Amino acid sequence: MKKIFPTLIKISSLGIISFLMMQPAMAAKFKCWTNSDGVKECGSFVPPEYSQKRIETRGKSGRVLEVKERAKTKAELDEIDRLAKLKEIEDAKIAEQKKADDILLKTFTRERDINMLRDSKVNVIEGIITVTKSNNKALKKKLEKLHKRAANIERSGKKPPKTILDDITVIEHRIKKNKKSIKSKRNEQKIIRERFAKDLKHFKELKSKTKTR
Repeated sequence: MKKIFPTLIKISSLGIISFLMMQPAMAAKFKCWTNSDGVKECGSFVPPEYSQKRIETRGKSGRVLEVKERAKTKAELDEIDRLAKLKEIEDAKIAEQKKADDILLKTFTRERDINMLRDSKVNVIEGIITVTKSNNKALKKKLEKLHKRAANIERSGKKPPKTILDDITVIEHRIKKNKKSIKSKRNEQKIIRERFAKDLKHFKELKSKTKTR
């Protein structure tokens, strides 16, 4: 029994037209690909080892009817996935910024409004700092009295009662804690000023863009 082999022709410098002239009996469509030696081949079927390559389906005239691009490598697919994730993150950032811009423009109508709210927040914290400083001042006076009492008792040759020593420890701890609180509140004021300065700058930019539209 005679075996029938599909037509397979290597395309040389004569090109596709020469190939068609040599294959008058070929079907209405044929496929072309590039082999492992970089030589273009055409035939009625694509060998399995080239099935993942770029494949052109051509008609009788040699015109390209369809193109199946080569299969992407794992590295290429990973890169596509990486870029897609980066775009997703970037799009989310843009959307988040747009939302923040809208809130900024809806919240404030003038630069003065931003400055007033900033001062309001800073002044509230300043009030807390003032009260804390006042408390510390009173605690220091009380601490001085306790130290004097303890010193007088020691001069008489006795040991100060545990209650006095405990009170001294508690007050010293409260003074130290209040100092830390004041430092923290000062830092909070600094952060507020910096944030509002940034908001004010961005507000001006947004308003400027609105005017130029």
